Amino acid sequence: MYDELEDALTSITMQLRSAIQADTRRVNGSGERLHVDSAWSRQVTAEICSILLGTLGLAATIEWHAHQFQKCTGILCELTVNDAAGSELPEDYATAVFEAYNEALSNIARHAGATRVAITLTITPRELTMAVRDDGIGLADDAASASLGGIAAIRAHAEMHNGVCTVAGTPKLGTTVTISLPIP
Repeated sequence: MYDELEDALTSITMQLRSAIQADTRRVNGSGERLHVDSAWSRQVTAEICSILLGTLGLAATIEWHAHQFQKCTGILCELTVNDAAGSELPEDYATAVFEAYNEALSNIARHAGATRVAITLTITPRELTMAVRDDGIGLADDAASASLGGIAAIRAHAEMHNGVCTVAGTPKLGTTVTISLPIP
């Protein structure tokens, strides 16, 4: 079983590294970013969710992914986990939180120009809170309240479980995306 898990992790790591590198490249001469189809990246994320979340749990999966993200992008990732509940999350909660986390990091890689990301995951018996803070260009107020794109996807993941998502950006100082979910 461990050999199969190691093989799967190695394959996913290589796929994820390629997807992140492709997603962060600036290609054409006008300085515009090339749009990369994210379907493949989403497939890789789905594989990670199905294998790692079920095997290792949310915190360990985020820790592994943050390490891979840092290696691929050069953006320093700091992770703080406070698990006061000490119990397993419902699988659909762990999946929703991981997908929101992954979307937040994808947005940072593509848009923020950040050098550092701080991720805080706090799990109590009643609530799960995750904050992803970067030191990039900062999200403008109109973008933070957008109903399309990555922020909208993060909000949808939170709302799926009666949670909330807040986004706060300060020009030249970075952006913080926070989701809070009540735990039934």
